[in-house]
Amino acid sequence: MPDVLSGQKTEPDEDPARFSGKRLVRWLTILTIGTAMMWACWQDPLYP
Repeated sequence: MPDVLSGQKTEPDEDPARFSGKRLVRWLTILTIGTAMMWACWQDPLYP
């Protein structure tokens, strides 16, 4: 019977980073798109 508590088959443990590179890129993308959308709406509103 195999040992249930065998070693992990995933990446080794790393220091818990507060902001990883992927997370930082994701937040910058969201903020950039959100800012551009707000700026576009303020420049030319959708209402007549």
